[in-house]
Amino acid sequence: MTNQLDQTLNNYIDALASQSWEAASVFFHENATVVFAEGTYHGKSAIGNAMKKTFSLIKDELFDIQDVRWNLKTDAFATCNFNFKWTGTINGKRFTNPGRGTLVWIKEDGNWLIINEHFGPMPR
Repeated sequence: MTNQLDQTLNNYIDALASQSWEAASVFFHENATVVFAEGTYHGKSAIGNAMKKTFSLIKDELFDIQDVRWNLKTDAFATCNFNFKWTGTINGKRFTNPGRGTLVWIKEDGNWLIINEHFGPMPR
């Protein structure tokens, strides 16, 4: 289970780095909720629209996670926290923004899917 979860997380991060909703979408449950700094999105369709908009705004993005901490792993449920760093160009200006994230996974039909995601800034 641990190796499958770690590999799924790594594959998800690679999908985010590709800036492709098609690549990232396979990791989300139909009823997922995502919380970003700019809003909360319920359902895969709303999440897709938000991510496509974000991907279209940020050019030359680099996204990396570190300090992954698995809080709980069962045969059907898992949750982890991590720190992330993204760098990208928005409207011609280069930005770097560290943050932290939480992912809640459920296993459905043999696949680990995100049911809840929260990306936010580092504490001040």
